[in-house]
Amino acid sequence: MLLTFDILQWRAAIFYMFWSLFAGLTGLFCPCVLFGRNVERLKEDTPWTGPCVCHAIFIEGGISLAIATAAATSIFPAIDPGTVCLIVEGLFFTWWMCGIHTGQVRQSLQKKYHLKVHISNIFFHQDKWSI
Repeated sequence: MLLTFDILQWRAAIFYMFWSLFAGLTGLFCPCVLFGRNVERLKEDTPWTGPCVCHAIFIEGGISLAIATAAATSIFPAIDPGTVCLIVEGLFFTWWMCGIHTGQVRQSLQKKYHLKVHISNIFFHQDKWSI
């Protein structure tokens, strides 16, 4: 199902995912795909798969690593706290760098399509409601 691109498809508030159920479900279960498609729209020479894979590795992979670290330290208390500290520090740095990159993409989308900055954009990662 391919929807025509229209400025009305771009929404920034948290509950606008219900305007386009396909985009909302894709963003819920595979946000890296929507991020990749948005980057492809901004830079025509960039295929959507590259940013999608990077987003999946660093964002979703980082979340998985954080959950695995928390679970491992509660199940196996013999894990060195220094190792856990290094993992957490690396995750914070990676998420900070990804936040800078996704923020730049969000600002580029807002400038290119003349989108208003909503307060939910500041608190939630809501740049991905396109198809």
